[in-house]
Amino acid sequence: MNDRTDYTAVEFESESRYLETLIWESLVVERGMRLLICGYGPEGAVVKRALAAGAETTVIEHRNEEIVRFAPLGAKLLRGSTSVIPAKDASFDLAIAYHYLHEIDPFFHAQVLSELARVAKRVALVEPAPPADPLGKRIALLYSQAKRELGAFEYYQPLEYWKKLLQAVKAEVSQHVFAFSKTPPLEYLRDTVKLLIDTIEMEQAPREYVEELRAIAQRSDAVLLPPPRYVLVGAAVGELIAPTFSKRPTQRVTAQPSRVPATAREIAAKIEAARDVSQSSGYEFPPVEPPRPLTPPETITPTAAELTAAAPAPTPVPATPVPPPTAPAPGFGPSEAVPAPGFGVPGLPFGTPTPPVPAAEPPPTMPFGSPFAVPEPPGSGGFGFPEGAPPTSPWAWEPPENPGEPKP
Repeated sequence: MNDRTDYTAVEFESESRYLETLIWESLVVERGMRLLICGYGPEGAVVKRALAAGAETTVIEHRNEEIVRFAPLGAKLLRGSTSVIPAKDASFDLAIAYHYLHEIDPFFHAQVLSELARVAKRVALVEPAPPADPLGKRIALLYSQAKRELGAFEYYQPLEYWKKLLQAVKAEVSQHVFAFSKTPPLEYLRDTVKLLIDTIEMEQAPREYVEELRAIAQRSDAVLLPPPRYVLVGAAVGELIAPTFSKRPTQRVTAQPSRVPATAREIAAKIEAARDVSQSSGYEFPPVEPPRPLTPPETITPTAAELTAAAPAPTPVPATPVPPPTAPAPGFGPSEAVPAPGFGVPGLPFGTPTPPVPAAEPPPTMPFGSPFAVPEPPGSGGFGFPEGAPPTSPWAWEPPENPGEPKP
């Protein structure tokens, strides 16, 4: 590379290809490997690359239109959901979620990774980092809000979030972060925003999001920094495979006759000025309601007071009159009934169990929560007791079939 502080279009395209190569090499996909990929992804690019590498590639997908569209690729199909994968344990050598998890409900992340860890010996995640520059944050906010109103998800998470999830299902985790070292050309901003606009327009997102994204793309001084990408691979102890990375290809620098020469300091000052996206610099940001913050499931730990307040009120047990002790019939035990200690109503041969008292402390939970938690029905007491008062005796007296005749 040269000493410029920003890429030319040719340099940026070359650097993009090189980073994609590094990402793929960090996954360590080998010929003959049994590979599971979550979804076909954009244009089926990951599936095509896996097939070209000679891997025995299977795609898990449930969308019919995607299945029909990418059937000519020749990959095996596992029709189903990644939250409950229809496959046996250790059916694959490697499972890859490539730019996949940030597009699904975060409360299912732990469940999906648990399933991937069950069916594959190694699990790999490739995810974009959250934007760090002001313009990138604004674009991400607009796009995320538009997708949320369409019933979809687009939430980027920090590296530690993904690492913690993966460490919960695999003992050893390796991580790599791949990022551009310079500012991309203006064409990158325009191409990126155009892709976002085309996506949300096709999905009929609200017009205000489309119009602001289009206005951003038309600014001549806008600078958008590509977010880094995370690659994390988890496996059992001793089963991680060390990747081998290609060297950076030599790049021949071509002259730019149409560009006005400038010093590195002038270029840096221009980039810094372009990063100012305040209203004083000409940006007009209409108010956009931010998406509801999603706390990772593993951090949600209700207190004892919250559980007590949310618990249904116990069903009152009506007082039951206690009959005086009577002499039992011959052959039915002692002449005086002795209640068992701690079992409720006195005067019965074995006592009556009282409904259980709800626990004062929250029950133990999974590290990241259970996406399939089913609340107990109100009034059930938590142990399957029917509503109402418990029976007063383990035996019930029934009248004789003929009221006029004594029961034998």
